[in-house]
Amino acid sequence: MYHSQDIRKRLEALNKIGVALSSETNLGRLLGLIVKEARNFTNADAGSLYLVDHDKNCLNFEVAQNDTLKKRADLKSETFKPYSLPLTKNSIAGYVAITAENLNIADVYNLSPEVGFEFNRDFDIRNKYRTKSMLLVAMKDTEGKIIGVLQLINSTNSQGKVVSFDTKIESLVSSLASQAAVAIKNAQLLKEIKDVFEALIRYSVSAIDARSPFTAGHSRQVAKYTMDLAQAINDTHEGLYANISFSPAQLEELNYAAWLHDIGKIGVREWVLDKRTHLSDAEMDALISRFENIKASAITETQEKKLKSFHSKEESATEIRELDKELKARIKQIDEKLAFIKKINTSNLLTDSSIKHLEEIYQKKYLDLEGKKGNYLTDFEYENLSVRKGNLTKNEIEEIQSHVTHTENIVNNIPFSGHLKMVPVFAAGHHEMLDGSGYTKHVKADHIPIQTRIITVADIYEALIAKDRPYKKSMDPINSLAILKEEAKNGKLDTELVRIFIEKKVYETREGN
Repeated sequence: MYHSQDIRKRLEALNKIGVALSSETNLGRLLGLIVKEARNFTNADAGSLYLVDHDKNCLNFEVAQNDTLKKRADLKSETFKPYSLPLTKNSIAGYVAITAENLNIADVYNLSPEVGFEFNRDFDIRNKYRTKSMLLVAMKDTEGKIIGVLQLINSTNSQGKVVSFDTKIESLVSSLASQAAVAIKNAQLLKEIKDVFEALIRYSVSAIDARSPFTAGHSRQVAKYTMDLAQAINDTHEGLYANISFSPAQLEELNYAAWLHDIGKIGVREWVLDKRTHLSDAEMDALISRFENIKASAITETQEKKLKSFHSKEESATEIRELDKELKARIKQIDEKLAFIKKINTSNLLTDSSIKHLEEIYQKKYLDLEGKKGNYLTDFEYENLSVRKGNLTKNEIEEIQSHVTHTENIVNNIPFSGHLKMVPVFAAGHHEMLDGSGYTKHVKADHIPIQTRIITVADIYEALIAKDRPYKKSMDPINSLAILKEEAKNGKLDTELVRIFIEKKVYETREGN
């Protein structure tokens, strides 16, 4: 029995519990906290919580806590896993969820058949447990709708003996359940908003990645590596980062940053992202057409010389044969130059001799059919074909790199605050190197947070092993990891992060493996 002083203490406790519940926004942790506090409040050995799914007409068994089973050293009790059961009056929890009637049962093994519900003893049998007293309270939201059932099991007295739940405390437990229902509703609403927000981010980023077949799925994979590397750091208890442990809030912040790191590519022209050759097919077609005109001009020029020779008194068959020989040589040279251009157009690495030969072609001129002087190559064609490594010009490289600035601008306009306020910083810094050689701000190690360093390692590794891209072939994990180690050795990447990435085999967690 509870005295008035006990009731006052419980009222004070109830107020404190209400504050605690209102401050927890994670639905999973909140449900566990509700059961824990309700059990402490009533000296219950065990407790459960069900959420009502009105759409599916079922009860979702979300939380189960049991001190007796937890303390047993000689019995390996079953691990609880959430599950659903039909929303009917046959079960005790179902009866409360449907009728909104609170139940205070002295012994569930002695239920009268007339009550219309029964207790399932399967759990007790499997775990050698004896459920006796039980208090069930309907959880109603502010509109009076039942959203769940709080179930408390085996109230104990000061001697540890199982007793019935005192009727005087039922109203306090109902009050607690009401506060819990409001907290649950708020947490559910927050979760729904976050789920929609996350889905929008993932869909938008995936759509941007998919603009190029070479980067489809890139951000998803980078986020996967990022979070697995962060978890590996949490699990590491030696080394430079032994004392670092990312909280759930920090992990959420990091996850958003990883997903958003390349969202700025929406500001980069698609054909630049997808540039496979120095000149596009259309640009090469225009060049080839010009070379056909160059050959046609050579043929016309030779024909004019023949005609002039024909009308000359000094005409000779030898001269005609010589003109045909010269034309054949010119046509061959033109074809060879075109073949050379076609070859280097698909090459990602040009030698000095290739650059020199290309420059010679660029400087050559011809007379078109109208007698106007033209160039073998335009300035634009020469600029693109003369790229020594890769196929992007200086301006195109700057455009690609500008995606970092676009990312920062876009993410800065998303109202991240509180524990998410650093998302723009982490997301936009993924191309900065510890030695200052990165872009676009060229900051050094002291100004690069560990979260940004993590995304950088994940981004580089994913790019290395990803399927063939215009500027590189796909690499196997061994060579890719070797490059990470080399970059760390050269002071560009975080040596400790690369070590953890390799030793904890984070690289094996690629989605789809």
